[in-house]
Amino acid sequence: MPWSFRQLLAPLSALLLFMSACGDDPDENRPVCGNGIIEAGETCDDGNRNNGDGCENTCRPTPDAGTGEDDAGTEEDAGTEEDAGTEEDAGTEEDAGTEEDAGTGEEDGGVIEDDAGTPDDAGTGEEDGGSGEPDSGTAEDGGSGEPDSGTGEPDSGTAEDGGSGEPDSGTDAGTVQVSLDSFGPTGTFARSGSTGATFPEALTVSLREDAPAEVWVEVASSSPVVSVQGGLVRIAPGERSATVQVTADLDADPETDKATLTATLGNETRQATVRVLAQNQVAELSTLSPEVVSVSAGESRGFTVELDVPPAQDTVIQLALEPTSLGTVPATVTVPANSLSAKFDFTAGSTGGEGQLVASLDGASIAAAVQVSAVSTNHVVISEFAAAGPGGAGDEFVELYNPTSSPVDVSGWKIQYKSATGTSGYNASFTLPANSIIAPRGYFLAVSGGYASSSGNTVAGDASWGGTLNFSGTSGHVRIGYPEMALNDPITSPLVVDTVGYGNTANQPEGTRIGNVPPTAGSYERKASAASTVDTMVVGGSDELRGNAYDSNDNSADFILRPTRQPQNAASPAEP
Repeated sequence: MPWSFRQLLAPLSALLLFMSACGDDPDENRPVCGNGIIEAGETCDDGNRNNGDGCENTCRPTPDAGTGEDDAGTEEDAGTEEDAGTEEDAGTEEDAGTEEDAGTGEEDGGVIEDDAGTPDDAGTGEEDGGSGEPDSGTAEDGGSGEPDSGTGEPDSGTAEDGGSGEPDSGTDAGTVQVSLDSFGPTGTFARSGSTGATFPEALTVSLREDAPAEVWVEVASSSPVVSVQGGLVRIAPGERSATVQVTADLDADPETDKATLTATLGNETRQATVRVLAQNQVAELSTLSPEVVSVSAGESRGFTVELDVPPAQDTVIQLALEPTSLGTVPATVTVPANSLSAKFDFTAGSTGGEGQLVASLDGASIAAAVQVSAVSTNHVVISEFAAAGPGGAGDEFVELYNPTSSPVDVSGWKIQYKSATGTSGYNASFTLPANSIIAPRGYFLAVSGGYASSSGNTVAGDASWGGTLNFSGTSGHVRIGYPEMALNDPITSPLVVDTVGYGNTANQPEGTRIGNVPPTAGSYERKASAASTVDTMVVGGSDELRGNAYDSNDNSADFILRPTRQPQNAASPAEP
């Protein structure tokens, strides 16, 4: 019935009940309802005959007022275990539990509340309206399971996000921006008809920082002869680089066998070239390095032989020395498939000399020049001396050289002179002063009293013998030795360190005497190596600054005649 009619019905019911209970003429022995006194048969009397105020006009409590009788036992009503749906309460027209209330647990009173369980609420039990709770699984969220509704967290994986699994050339929203570092090396190779990494080194794209999520780098090619699948290279999360897989096909662009690849990430680009080889392209010799070597006896030196392109199969190269006395090399060296070069060692022999090392492949060859010193000198030597000079017969000096890697203290050592034909021993001896130390690969200069700066002598002496030693300008002997060396010690004595016999009549040289005499302004100088010549040893020559370590114990083979003297002292630079 209409709500207004229900309101009118309540007072009528109260009036009829009052008239029925009390009558028109109350009996004094009967209880009077409404007099404010609870009498026999009454359970309440509030002094009036109003209904709905807790005590009805029947002097009984108003139904559903929280008494615990006839109700769910709660003041609010609706939905308790005792009540809900009984005849007395929930489910009746008067109480909660009706279609309008839907079991909210609030007092009914005829007002429809938003409540859980209705078709509009989706079962949360709370008012919805933008609660901010995880929605997880709704059509709007895309199934992320993470708080949505504007939380500001990365959604990663929704249809709306840039990180849905499709390449997005960079990072996902909310992550650290990455940048391109390098793309290379350039000049690598790929073989037609294949897909994979380039060789002899793999083409790689690199970032400046580790990728916080997968990063896709675009790679474009200038020619279809080289391509990258999808034009993209993926760098995995946590990685900084990735190898570029290329597909090579010479038939795709008959006009060229090379392509320039361009890597792009954001606004940054890098380029590298890739050359495509035929399946069985023939490789040829390109270089043999170093092109020139000079080594001492027994010393080893590494060589590298290189091809013009990487071969499809392992390629064997023949090696040989000319003459064979120069030393030893392996008979062959192999360049592995898809590589450009191979390394091997050459070991010098003991006889010394010069020649070449030859590498051969399919009838073609390349060579490197080889110079071998007969011995590896491990002691102080007489490196340059003059028995006369522009300043006269007494314009003399003896230069010493230390070819070792350690300083040598020559304090107390002797420099001795003997005439060309004398047989009874050396004639004179000069003792080097204290603190005479020769640095590693350094020099020391002893001079005569007639050593004249006006003679073209460029440096001062470290010690002077005055007039103690008087060399013959045409022929004689000069030697150095330890402090204990006596004038009559033979050349074979262990106290003798180095001896030189010069001139046509010198009778006790090491090996063969130096037969000729230098010009007046010149000198005798020890070679840097077995292959040294006058031209290589003088100023501007290839051996000028390579020291004076060659000592085969044959004076004629060990020395050249300089046209102009060039003494060096302890302050001169070390060589080589």
